[in-house]
Amino acid sequence: MTIALYHFHVTRIKRSAGQSAVAAAAYRSGEKLHSEHYSEDSDYAKRAA
Repeated sequence: MTIALYHFHVTRIKRSAGQSAVAAAAYRSGEKLHSEHYSEDSDYAKRAA
């Protein structure tokens, strides 16, 4: 018999705390993304996986 176990974790990203959803997405995906709200790039393309 095989049992599947799942885990789901949600973390809030708060602009009021200086956090950026675009920067968080860039970090998690290992990509370079541009935030129009902050007019800045978040580059995590060279981050080790």
